[in-house]
Amino acid sequence: MNFKYKNDLMNGPVRPGTAIFLFEGDGLPEKRPELSSFRRCFGTLLESGTYAGRHLETVTLYFPVDDTFLVLVGLGKREELTEARLMEAAAKGASALVDLELKEGYLCLPPPEPHGNHTKLLGLMVMGARLGTTKQKNFKSDSDERSTLLKTKTLHFQFLGSKDPLEKPQNIINRADIMALAQLDARYLTDMPPNLMYPETFANEAKRLALRNKLRISVWDHDKLYREGAGGILAVGGGSSHPPALVIMEYDGKPDSLTPPVAIVGKGVTFDSGGLDLKPADSMLHMKTDMAGAAAVLAILQAVAELSLRQKVLGVIPLAENLTGSGAYRPGDVIKMNSGQTVEIVNTDAEGRLLLADGLTVAQKYKPSCLIDLATLTGACQVALGSKCAGIFSTDRDLKNLVVDNGSSMGEMFWELPLIPDYEEEIRSKMADFKQAGSRSGGAINAALFLKKFVRPPLPWVHLDICGPARNARNTPLAPEGATGFGVRTLLNLLTGMSLRT
Repeated sequence: MNFKYKNDLMNGPVRPGTAIFLFEGDGLPEKRPELSSFRRCFGTLLESGTYAGRHLETVTLYFPVDDTFLVLVGLGKREELTEARLMEAAAKGASALVDLELKEGYLCLPPPEPHGNHTKLLGLMVMGARLGTTKQKNFKSDSDERSTLLKTKTLHFQFLGSKDPLEKPQNIINRADIMALAQLDARYLTDMPPNLMYPETFANEAKRLALRNKLRISVWDHDKLYREGAGGILAVGGGSSHPPALVIMEYDGKPDSLTPPVAIVGKGVTFDSGGLDLKPADSMLHMKTDMAGAAAVLAILQAVAELSLRQKVLGVIPLAENLTGSGAYRPGDVIKMNSGQTVEIVNTDAEGRLLLADGLTVAQKYKPSCLIDLATLTGACQVALGSKCAGIFSTDRDLKNLVVDNGSSMGEMFWELPLIPDYEEEIRSKMADFKQAGSRSGGAINAALFLKKFVRPPLPWVHLDICGPARNARNTPLAPEGATGFGVRTLLNLLTGMSLRT
């Protein structure tokens, strides 16, 4: 389905399918003069109280004389509107138009206030529309792929009024769509069944995307990991018949870009049984999602190439399957990491930090300007912040603020958690440099403090614990039940901003 920009006047629902977005309590034409010509179509609904414009409240009106449809989508109260709610409304409106199975649909965008400007508003609406109209792949034997093809071929976005508020609006749409499609790619990879998506097949997918997007790629197989001394990755992957791997992808930016790369490391546990410290069956059910960080990094690298950013970007993706085979690592083991430090294993279900630690070490060999990792790392973070918000830890206030601000701008929430020095007592070991995990109390902080041991000061570093928002427990306007691709929009927006400053 294509997205296009439309700049013309429209008086009434003269087109086959039109979606209009209304704030709760908005009177017409007093607060929305640009919609005054539509009053005859839905004014009665507003005046009677039949339709109030509550958030995501949707009604479809049919006009048989013109054989046209008008879809009303509620934005809720103006003062309660957020970027995420705006995207959800766009998803709802676009989905309603697609369900009408018309060849074309039209989305009349609301005013940009109270969030940002026309450019930002259009970008958010495009991303919401793409995310809300893309179906999840299934593997049913009777599934007909043709039935998933949308009959709606084009959705047009437009601001009502005589003066076009934007320059090169189609460029805005195209860039926003690339970002949304990257998030969909991350969702797709994360939702793949673990018998189909394991370290080798993930690495093969990375090679395919690197070739298509002219990215440099290096894949460390088991032997290379052993030669390089990546003991954390090897330990976690030792119990699986699918050997571990490490993917390194480089986007070189524009030829005149002299800035060092931004390094992003993503946890890639393609399935996590917990190892010998086996998870309960219910907790294991969705552990294919434990590679959400890795999928996000791969999607981000593909997108930065498609966006032709000036900023150089490095992606490091450690991959392993944490199972219980004869080579599985054990509680009590002491392993030597790629950094040369030694770690005492106390719980084989705290495996992700071992992968990330080696990944962080490898990334620093490329002398990046800053270091970001994202991982479904701790259930403790989800307990603390729920399923909508990720935890953020950082050694650099400016970098932390950049991530939080870009997340807010893209409708993704992050909440800072502290790196409390006194808690390092939890990971001290009598027989190794430190232990891999501490007590359950403060579990997310203990994990972050462990990772901090592998980041050399003064390099700015941010750790994103996305355990909660990486997966939807039920369908939402922006994503079905399953992987969400959380973090992709935030980091792409951050990298785009960095690219403009280089």
